[in-house]
Formats: sequence, C-alpha cells, structure tokens
Amino acid sequence: MTKTESKKKKRKGRKRAKVFRFAKGTLSLFLRTLLLLVMFAFLLFGVLWLGIVKIFNAQQISETLVQRLQQLFDRPVVISSLDLKFLNVVELKGFAVLDNEVQPGTPFVAAESVLISYKMLPLLENKLVIDEIVLKGPRINIVRAENGNFNVPPVHRSENTKSYKSQATGKTLDVSIEDWRIEEGVLSYKDLGRGFSHAVYGLNMHFPKLKFNELSRFRLSTIFRSRWGENISDMEIRGFGQINFADFDWSQFALRNFKTQISFFQKPLQLTLDLDNLRTPFFNLSLQVPAFDHQDLSVFYKNAPTFNVPASTLTARGVLTEGYTFLTLNELKTKTDNLNFTLSGSADFAAAPFKADAELKTDWLDLAVLSKRWPALARFGLSGKGSVSASIKREKGQISLPLVTIGAQKAKGNFWGFLAETVSGSFVAKKNFSDLYAETTQGRVQVKDSVFDKLKLNGSYRKGDVYAYISSATLNGVPLKMRLSIDDIKNKNRKIDTSIYLKNFDPMNFIGVVMDFVDIILDIPKKKNKPAPVQTGQLAWMRNFRDRLPKFMPNFSGTLYADTFSSNVLSGKRFNTEFAFTGLLPGGSELNGTLDVKLEEGIIHQMDKLAAEDQALNITFTPFIMMHRMERSGSFKVGEVLKDVAFTEMAGSVDFKNGTMIINNAFTQGPVISAAVSGWVDWVRETFELVIWTMFTPSSKKGGILAENLTDESGNPALAFKVSSSMLKPRLEMMRAKKTKTQIDTARRRGLRTEFTKSSDFLKGEFNAKK
Repeated sequence: MTKTESKKKKRKGRKRAKVFRFAKGTLSLFLRTLLLLVMFAFLLFGVLWLGIVKIFNAQQISETLVQRLQQLFDRPVVISSLDLKFLNVVELKGFAVLDNEVQPGTPFVAAESVLISYKMLPLLENKLVIDEIVLKGPRINIVRAENGNFNVPPVHRSENTKSYKSQATGKTLDVSIEDWRIEEGVLSYKDLGRGFSHAVYGLNMHFPKLKFNELSRFRLSTIFRSRWGENISDMEIRGFGQINFADFDWSQFALRNFKTQISFFQKPLQLTLDLDNLRTPFFNLSLQVPAFDHQDLSVFYKNAPTFNVPASTLTARGVLTEGYTFLTLNELKTKTDNLNFTLSGSADFAAAPFKADAELKTDWLDLAVLSKRWPALARFGLSGKGSVSASIKREKGQISLPLVTIGAQKAKGNFWGFLAETVSGSFVAKKNFSDLYAETTQGRVQVKDSVFDKLKLNGSYRKGDVYAYISSATLNGVPLKMRLSIDDIKNKNRKIDTSIYLKNFDPMNFIGVVMDFVDIILDIPKKKNKPAPVQTGQLAWMRNFRDRLPKFMPNFSGTLYADTFSSNVLSGKRFNTEFAFTGLLPGGSELNGTLDVKLEEGIIHQMDKLAAEDQALNITFTPFIMMHRMERSGSFKVGEVLKDVAFTEMAGSVDFKNGTMIINNAFTQGPVISAAVSGWVDWVRETFELVIWTMFTPSSKKGGILAENLTDESGNPALAFKVSSSMLKPRLEMMRAKKTKTQIDTARRRGLRTEFTKSSDFLKGEFNAKK
C-alpha cells in the first residue's frame, strides 16, 4: 500500500467516527426530550384530573342525576352507590324510581346498574353532555289499581329541565343526553282489579340521537313468552322505526313506520305500525303473514284439524280508549290469493269477563281452492263460489253468532250422498244457529237415482220446527211443487205435514224416490242401520217399500195432487190424495191413520197381461176373465174388457189400524165397468179379504140369457165375489150379484171424507218460509 492510499484510509475512518458521535448525541437528546414530554403530560393529566374531580365530583354527578330524574318523573329516585369507572364513565348501582300513588314504596323502574358515558371537555364549561345512558337489566312495572288509575308517573316537559343548580356547590349545570339504551329489560303489567299479569322479557332498545320533541330513530328487540297448558312458546320481536315523545305530552305521542319482524313458530311475520296519542292510541298496522298449517298451531291444539293457509296480508285501523280497556276496530282486512275478508267491531276489556262485538265479511271465494287447503272439506268435493258474513259477540264468557249469512254461486258438492250442482242461493243463521233460513234460486240435487232440478226452494228452522217450500222444480223431469213442515224435529215422535204437486204421479217411481232417500239417510250415521235385503219376484214392490219405510217420519200427514196418474195398472187425470198417518215405521205393523184417494177420467190397463204376471191380480181379475169368455161365446158385448177399460171416477176412503187397511168406501164408475169394494188388507201379514161388486154396461145383447148370479136387478151383466186368504195364494168365492147396482150407487153417494180443498188451496197460493 502507498502513503497516499494510507492517508486516504485514515481520513475515511475519522469521518465515520464523527458521524457516529453525532447520531449518538442526537438520539440521546431525543430520548431526554421525549421523557420530559411524557412526564409533563402525566403532570398535566394529573392536574386536569384533579381539576375535573374538583369541578365535577361523584357527589355532584349523583346529585345532578337524581335531581334531573326526580324533576322528569315527579317521583322519588334512589341511587345506592356511584362509581367513576373511567374518566368519562359513571356507573350507578341500585337505581330505582319509586311509586308513590298505587303501591307506595315499590319501584316503578328499577335497574341493576346504569352506565353513563359523557364528554370531558364540556365539563369545563359547566355542561354535562351525556353520550349514552345504558340501563342494564331494568324492570319496568306498570300497575293498574282497582279504581283504574295507573302508577305511570307524569313526565314533565324537556325544555323546562335543561339546567340544574347544585345544592352542594351552588353552581348551575346544563345537562343534555344523546343516546339511551336498555339491555335485557323486563316490562311487566299487573291489573290489581282483575287479578292477572303479563310480562315481556329480554327487552333491548336503543334510541340514538334521541330528541324528546321530534321524531327520532330507535331499535327494539325482545322475546314474548306465553304458557299454553304444559307448553311454553317464545315469540321473538325485532324492529326499528321512529318515535316522537312530544316532550312527554302523551296526547301528541307518535310512532311512525315501525317495522318489525316477529318470529312466530320459526316463521317470521313482517309488521309495520303507526301509532298516535298514548292516552287514546290510534293505530294503523300492516302485517305480512307467511303460509302456515296445522302443525304450526300444535303448541295450542294438539289435535288441530289438518289445514293449510296461504301467505296473506293483514291491515288494521283502530283506537284504544277508556284507559286502554276499550278497543274500537274500524277495519281489519286480510287478503290471500283466494280468501279476502273484512272485520270490524269493538271489545270492552274492562268488563269481567271481557265483551266483544264484531262484523265479518268475505269476498266471493273459490270453493275448490278452499277444499284443497282444508282437507276436512275435501271429502265434499266443493266447487263454485261462496261467501260468508257474520256478526260475532262475546258476552258472559261465551261467544255467540247472532247472524251468519252464507252465499253460493253455482256451487257443487256431495254432502253425505246428496249431490248438489249449480246451486245458487243463500243461507242465513240467527241466534247461534237456532233460527235458520235458506233459499235457492237455481240448482240440481241428486239423491241416488232421483234428480231434483231447476230447484227454487226456501226453508227455515225455528225452535225445533222445520219448514220448506219448493215453489218450482222438476223431479226426474216431472214438474214439482212442494211444501213441508216438521214439528219438533228432534223429538222421535216428530210430526210431518206436506203438500205435493206433480205434473204426473207414478206411484212406483215415487216409491223409488222414497227408497233412495231412505238408503242415503241410513248411510249417514256412523253406526250403520242396514235395511232388509232387496227382494225380487211376487209382491217384491210391496215388501221392499214396507221394509224401507223411514224411521224419521212416524207421524205423517198431507196431500198429493197430480194432473195425471200413471202406472202399469191404472192411469188417469186429476189424481188427489189426502192422508194422516201415525206409526209410519219400517215394517208397517204400527201404522194407523186415514187415507182418501180420487182419480178421474182413467183407464184400467191390460188385465190379461197383468193377471198372468201377478198371482194376486190373477185371482182378482178372474171374474173379468170369466166375463170375457162369456162375451166371446156371444152372450153379450161390452168391448175390450181385458184390454184398456175406461172409467170416469175412481175413489176410496180407508182407515189403517196396526198395519191393516180397512176399506170404509171405495167405488169406480165408468161407461163400461162400475164397481164397489169393501173389506180389509193386512199389509204386514200379506192377507186380505175383499168383496167386489162389478157391473158391466153392455153395448148389445146376443144369445141366451145370463145366469141369475151373473146379473143384477136391472138385468145388466154383473159379478159379485170375495177374494181372501194369502196374497200369494188368494181364494176366490163367487157371490150373488143382484144388489150390485145398489151397492155401487150407495158407495158413490157416500163419497169421501174430504173435498180436497187443502190441495186446491196449495195449488193456488204461495207458501214461502218466513225470513
């Protein structure tokens, strides 16, 4: 290494040493300065803290808060202790606002602790600016005395309570509060007069930037717990909105756009609420209800029927008066995709038990959709449109329905075998369904094989009595008009009276209609009443009808009129019958009563054919067969005796006694054949004894003279015979015919017991049920 290089190296070493000494000195100076500043800061902070404590100590905080709250609530305020948790945080313990009205000495509000956070610098100006007051675990106890007064204190207006003068220091202190918060509070209500109480737990509320005289935002969350028998249900509520305390002028209080989510059995409800005037609160709410079914109500009803309700929107408007004890519900509306209804009314909670009065009305709804959502209705197979309106009352702890109206438009359903279609009309129920009225303007009802169509009907039920009137209809295509009254329908000895008009009356078809009704009605009870098996062959029509006589009409009276009468034996015009039966029960052994029948301008059909088909008719028609043979031999000429024989009048008057029909009078009069009948028929034992006088009016005479026992006193062909014994094996006995004409004339002159005025009056008038 050269000398020059060596000198350069020494100069560089000296420079590094100088830089190191400068950095070391600078760092030492910085650390000393920093330590001095920290010590000064601590000194300043201590001086400041001593100044704050001197200016605003714990005693002054406690005194100021107590004075503020006592002026606010006009009630004694208690604080057991106060801790200065940090420079700007004070904790009050044992805080309570005491009641001195309803239950003196008991707390209206009590809290485990109250945390107060405030700003430091405004204290230097004698201002207490509180950032937040947090009430931890408060319990708010609202009590209603027996005289109706509440323990809620009157709160004084905020502008009068901004400044406070300390009694200890004599200094004036301005107080303002920014936020209020309640954590895990309890709100309880107790009614001393009625002896019940409610409580809301887990109450959390936050009022940021709260202004007591204008709308301010707030948040709320709580849990409402209820007990139902052995079950406990929790309803969680979370919401936010705006509130105006109106400087605690409760008549000006306002709650606006309070939106909350209510967790109801894990399905939240969305509620929006507006509220005005806490003294007589006016409310307006909207509630979004999710779809729910019977399982969601299992906590209330373990055996609730199966159903499902679609999502719906509910709106309500109303007011609470009389110290929150009287509710006036101006309108409550519910809308779904099918069911929309409106409810209005009132409730008096001060009454013991509480009273309520409401009116309910639905729009027209789709019955098919309703059936799908209520499986209990699905079995009826409903379709068409329906509506409901009702008056609902609650008095003396009982719910009543003074009026219910159900409307139908082209409704269809199968009700226990009664198939109804295209039914339009209304149903009205009064006095808890003790007074009923129904009316149809059109409809079709099928009962097994019988069809009622174009049905215009009205009917009523009052005090156990039933009345129905069919002003027009068709029965199996035949025009029908009918009136029916049932006295004391719940009594097994009920009395039934009817008037019936048919354009045409076919007895066998009518028997079929009665049997259809009986078969359907017997299938309705849970305990089935099995009718006797259907029979065929000889006398089957009589046996099936007798065995299927209904139990529900033991006392049956009325009239039946038809323009025409048709059967395989007889046909005619102006058929009239009037009857009054007792003991009309299956089997017919208890049947008693009277029956009068009349038929005009008729025909006896095809005796030869019918005699071959039925043994009883064969014996009965034997005399006519004999006469026919004599006619064929040329003895006389009367026309086609065994074909269709005309008559002008046929009438009969009979009595029933324990199933036996006793003929008081019966006769037939016609251009070819006239007859009179006496005797009896036992429909139960299937035996009979009939004496028949028959006279023929010949159109000409041929051949020899008839035997004496084949003519009457006038010389006209006549027969007198007795038919008796069993209906299946009848016995025929010929009798002298001399008095045949006399017997027939006497029967005709005697006539019947009635002029059938009841039938004629029914045909002329209208007999609508009273509404």
